[in-house]
Amino acid sequence: MTYSITPEQHKAIRDKYGIQYDRLVRENERYKITSIARSTAWQLEKEGKYPLRKSLGANSCGWSLVELLHWIDNPPAVAKINQPTKRRGFANGSY
Repeated sequence: MTYSITPEQHKAIRDKYGIQYDRLVRENERYKITSIARSTAWQLEKEGKYPLRKSLGANSCGWSLVELLHWIDNPPAVAKINQPTKRRGFANGSY
């Protein structure tokens, strides 16, 4: 399972943000755009819930700007959300 967008979604994101051409962004810009840590991005990428990095050489990579913007507009469902009312002891008032 990998994260991918269709050509129609790609064009819609470019039109929405006024981007004429897609480009690759490096780690610093990726962090500014998504505000998630490198390790979290790597974990989501392994799960297929984040755009895949593209290799630029032996020690460098980048992400598609359009795919990152699409990911922001359509975030993945979060299964492990903090739900205080689900904690043990909450129902009987000992919370």
